[in-house]
Amino acid sequence: MKIRLQNNNLNGCFFSSNRLLAWTGILVGVCLGDFISSEGFCGNWLVAPATASTQDNDLGRVSIELINGKTINSSIKAIASGGEIEGDKLPPDLNVQQVLSINTARKTSDTPADGANLKLVGGGELWVSSVSMEDEKLELVSSLKSRELPLELLRAIVWTNSPLVDRKIKNPSADFDTVVVNTSSGERMVEGILEAVDSEFVRLEYKGESKKIGLEKVKAIITADLGLEKPTETIALIQLVDGSRMVGEILELEGGVFQVGVAAGNTIEVLAGNVSSITIKSDRLRYLSEQEPLEVQEKAVFAFQRPWKRNLSVAGNPLEIRLKDSEEVRTFKKGLGVQASSRLVFANESGFDRFSAIAGIAAETNGRGDCQMIVRGDGIELWSERVTGGGGPLEIDVDIEGIKEIVLVVSPGAEFDLGDHANWGEARFLKTK
Repeated sequence: MKIRLQNNNLNGCFFSSNRLLAWTGILVGVCLGDFISSEGFCGNWLVAPATASTQDNDLGRVSIELINGKTINSSIKAIASGGEIEGDKLPPDLNVQQVLSINTARKTSDTPADGANLKLVGGGELWVSSVSMEDEKLELVSSLKSRELPLELLRAIVWTNSPLVDRKIKNPSADFDTVVVNTSSGERMVEGILEAVDSEFVRLEYKGESKKIGLEKVKAIITADLGLEKPTETIALIQLVDGSRMVGEILELEGGVFQVGVAAGNTIEVLAGNVSSITIKSDRLRYLSEQEPLEVQEKAVFAFQRPWKRNLSVAGNPLEIRLKDSEEVRTFKKGLGVQASSRLVFANESGFDRFSAIAGIAAETNGRGDCQMIVRGDGIELWSERVTGGGGPLEIDVDIEGIKEIVLVVSPGAEFDLGDHANWGEARFLKTK
């Protein structure tokens, strides 16, 4: 009898050395019949009873960041097909579309040194310990619950990356699959129709004939771009603990398993116990840094003129605002960096009903700066505050229902425009109704 372990992770269960030793003993006991009783085996001083290694089959305790900036610490038990979230002490009628991110206590591990990297249509990326293909289906061993995927979901299989492989993945052929082969004279691309992949060979129809290429020579396989339709609803990026990530629409979460809708109406099953975080892109939220302004007016008085920036301060540094009377800073991944005087106009074309941001002087001024930050909607002043270098961040949350244009204004204060580097942190339009 031969036992072969291809991977130490089988459907989410891990084999420790104690467990393997215990199973070996059980097999010996089965072979020898009553020669060793179950009581005698477990009580034998050579073999201690194995302690099963378990893995959570749910998300566990999570931190839920909402699109309105609020954070909830709770647990998620289920997500219905309509997006309704069920959990402990959650707001009534909480829906996935109201969520910006979900973070578990699990950490993402380093990228595996061996195995293969599957790149999926729509942006997903999956690390696998083994993969094979035949009859238009992929069979794989990975952290997914799904063990079989249709070939049409595959963008590439990468064993060894290179600039050539990256370029081909970004610009695949519309008609042929491409195998990147390592030869004595360098990399070579072979185009044809992919027929099969196993542990030894890649089989390709090349100029009407079936050809085999030794797997040890293959760096990557890039499939033809079929132009598949991708999900257009609320899209989630699901980060897994092994470094894999799935991109698609969360159809539901039930019994510890996510159903994720991906390209061309296909569904992938993801074990909740393997998830480290989920980032959701919803049409209910739009960052102003992702939108082109209708109009920009900038004019410095004494300071050096700098143009406004997306997701950076006006000086090109991270978006940071120093906390009030403190050396600590609050950092923002998204937002607008400007200086006095500035006026940025943005269209509210999709019927958003609230504008939200964190306003303040950029931490790079080291306490300097004194200006007026103003939000106007269709000519009406919605919010206005004086901000200073030591005043800390100020929260903005104003009703913009029915308003067509939002104007963000920064005017010089007592020291003219010296040090007036202002940040509109997390500036965003929201749909809350």
